[in-house]
Amino acid sequence: MTTATLLPIDGSTFSISLLDLGENFFEHRKVDVKNLYDRCEITADQINRSDSYISGWQLREMLRSCRDIAIPGQPLSVLLSEFAPITVPGGMFGLASFTAKTVDQALKLMVDYSHTVMPAYHFERIDSGGKCHIVMRPVIDFGDVQHYLDEVVAGYFLNLRYFCNLPLPAPRIHLTHCIENDISRYEYHFKATFAFSKRIIEVIFDNHHLIQHLHTHNQSTFEQVYASLKTATPPSTPSLSSKVKNLLRQRLTKGLSIHIAPIAEQMHYSERTLARHLQSENTSFLELKQQVSIEHAKFLLASTDDPICKISHACGYNSDSNFSRAFKNFTGKTPKRFRQDQ
Repeated sequence: MTTATLLPIDGSTFSISLLDLGENFFEHRKVDVKNLYDRCEITADQINRSDSYISGWQLREMLRSCRDIAIPGQPLSVLLSEFAPITVPGGMFGLASFTAKTVDQALKLMVDYSHTVMPAYHFERIDSGGKCHIVMRPVIDFGDVQHYLDEVVAGYFLNLRYFCNLPLPAPRIHLTHCIENDISRYEYHFKATFAFSKRIIEVIFDNHHLIQHLHTHNQSTFEQVYASLKTATPPSTPSLSSKVKNLLRQRLTKGLSIHIAPIAEQMHYSERTLARHLQSENTSFLELKQQVSIEHAKFLLASTDDPICKISHACGYNSDSNFSRAFKNFTGKTPKRFRQDQ
């Protein structure tokens, strides 16, 4: 299985709150936490939390240290999650997540802001086929402990189970690495269905999960903390082309047409005016439509076993040959080759 080119770990930084994972685990295993500090070169400022970051190298060594003292045969991600605060990474992000009204609202916030504490991944939410896919794409190389981090971060999204009822069928987690432990240990602890050796890392919620209310919901707290979070990490103002792409994605995942007419109408433009504004951003509706269609095709090829003819139709193409030609022009590979290389 091939993976995308990842950035080196040097120069990356992570929230100091992640140090809680290692400290709590060492204390539970009755191992002097000084061993953790020495191996990871943790400074006094980091111990006292006057420094708000640990380096990527320190996070990798922390995971290696925890692996070395873990109970043999037990999944490290399960062990770490059992002895870590439920609301890790905490702060405004954690508080906003668990005071949200519904699972849907909490997941939206988590996808938008998880990168602020876990920049090792690009997080994306894709709603398709009555399901919400939280896709995690690694962007930093953690080497021999990458798969532990994949499990821990994917499992964090399932912490929502502590704050609401997630009815059956349970959420699902897909991981790209081979299984090393008894799968029942994962499924019993996380209350989810696990699958390994998949093409992409994703956490999948059904629509009946999304409407569940959180027991910890507090509207005033959520609004206050969410406002502070947005102020601390203001989102960039989206360009017109970004707005068009978002609308195209929404319509594509709902099985609606992705012609210019409904998009222009939704944005209160005439087709000609929309085309002119997009031209001023050095793009065109046709170009954006193709980008979104191919992006969605790549997701379906990687995350499903649907036949290519079905994916072609789902991505707005009226013939398999047109789809294959467009896909190869955009990616350099045929759809079949792209799927084989995942």
